[in-house]
Amino acid sequence: KYGRHGKSQYLLPKSTKLGSQLMKKLFSLMIASFLLMSCADVPIVQHSSYFSISSFLNEEIKQHQKLKTRLEKEVIRDEVKESKRIESPSWDQELKPFFESDIDKPAWHLAYECDTVQTDSLLQIVYVAKDEKAPVRRMQIDYLHQQIQKIEIQFEKLNPWFSLKRKLIYQHLLGYHIEGEQHMVLSDPSRFAINVKFIEFIP
Repeated sequence: KYGRHGKSQYLLPKSTKLGSQLMKKLFSLMIASFLLMSCADVPIVQHSSYFSISSFLNEEIKQHQKLKTRLEKEVIRDEVKESKRIESPSWDQELKPFFESDIDKPAWHLAYECDTVQTDSLLQIVYVAKDEKAPVRRMQIDYLHQQIQKIEIQFEKLNPWFSLKRKLIYQHLLGYHIEGEQHMVLSDPSRFAINVKFIEFIP
């Protein structure tokens, strides 16, 4: 159709308008349903809210890398001693036993009792395992002026064929110590100790 001035004034029929509106509504409902289904598919992860030694160590590693920290490392296994100096440490590997001792995992939700002791500027937080399956039996974190100074861990992993016991101590900016014993069926127990001192790079 054309108006008085010759310009097109084509108008959609009412039925076409209603159909267009209906399609828009159906499209909106489909989008909303898709979003609801997507949200329903996202798993809800419940965290334990315990101290995360992994997060702490990752921050320590950043600091060591910035300071270009080197290691003086002594390893003793069944009375055989080996000493070496490591100029460029692989931190994830060097600190692996500590990362393996992280209790802040959904699997250990409610597995620990927590106690705190405050004396002047020193704060101690102690976690003790209630769950017999939890490998970290005890963890103690010592704070001085709100800064972590030392972490002590008792770690035990047991099954019918293998047992591993470790005592781990990490000291902020100083070093760490690991000692323990592992025993496999039909073999003698093997004792080990690792002493590491952090050496700050001096240009």
